[in-house]
Amino acid sequence: MSRTGVATVLALLGCLFAGPAVAANTLDHQITDQDRYVQAVTPIAADPAVRQELADRVSDAIAQKLTPGDLRLPDGVQRALHSAVTTFVESDDFRSGWVSANRTVQPEVVTMLRGEQSSLRIVDDTVVLDLGVVSDRVKARLVADDVPFAQRLPHVDAFVPLFSRPAIRQAIPSFGLLQDLSVILPIVAAALIVAGLALSARRRRTLIVTGAGLAVSGLLVLVYQWISRSQLISRSQSPELTRAFYEAFTGNLSVLLWVLVGVGLAAALGGAVVRPQSTATHRHG
Repeated sequence: MSRTGVATVLALLGCLFAGPAVAANTLDHQITDQDRYVQAVTPIAADPAVRQELADRVSDAIAQKLTPGDLRLPDGVQRALHSAVTTFVESDDFRSGWVSANRTVQPEVVTMLRGEQSSLRIVDDTVVLDLGVVSDRVKARLVADDVPFAQRLPHVDAFVPLFSRPAIRQAIPSFGLLQDLSVILPIVAAALIVAGLALSARRRRTLIVTGAGLAVSGLLVLVYQWISRSQLISRSQSPELTRAFYEAFTGNLSVLLWVLVGVGLAAALGGAVVRPQSTATHRHG
């Protein structure tokens, strides 16, 4: 194989690793760093669609606890209950509780993603978010508002299903391996690309191939990310909450992948447009 051929192979190998390298490094920092994790999920508590879903689920859980069987609460009482839950979900108290709960649960999320034994609440192989504290706060609010049934409102374990463990494993396969490679993989990818460009006897051609390879690598990971997002949401019993969590964790990744695609296209375009100095001189003469 010629020198340029070897150089092109090295550069393409670097491109092959580039997309996964960006994903590994970004996800590792986003999920395993507790402060970044909390910062990412904090805005979820202010998402109107998520608030509505949480209020509906918690209200239903409390109503079922109060009226076992096929009985239903009177419409007026049910509206008062839902209104109280909605008001609390939209309050600063809920947001601060949300931040505290997610800070506590973050180490367990990492443990689950690594395939190790986690203390996260699992129901029917589905990870659930425990919002039982909401019922206690709602009871206090209803008592303060002199709602008749409020005094007999029991504590309710309000579990909101997020996503199934099999779906998570499919969306982020071998998370432990990605975490282990989050530092070395970007270094290897960059080293291979630099080595390929430095070794090539036809750097312009190699640059075009490398740029195209980087763009394709970034696009492939973006497509995989989109497919994983669709699968997670479609399998979730709480689609709005699952969507919000997924986007919180992968928002930075999407931006960086599009940057990778842009850099690749710019490199390929630059290699195609810029003429070698010798050719330009020869034509000028």
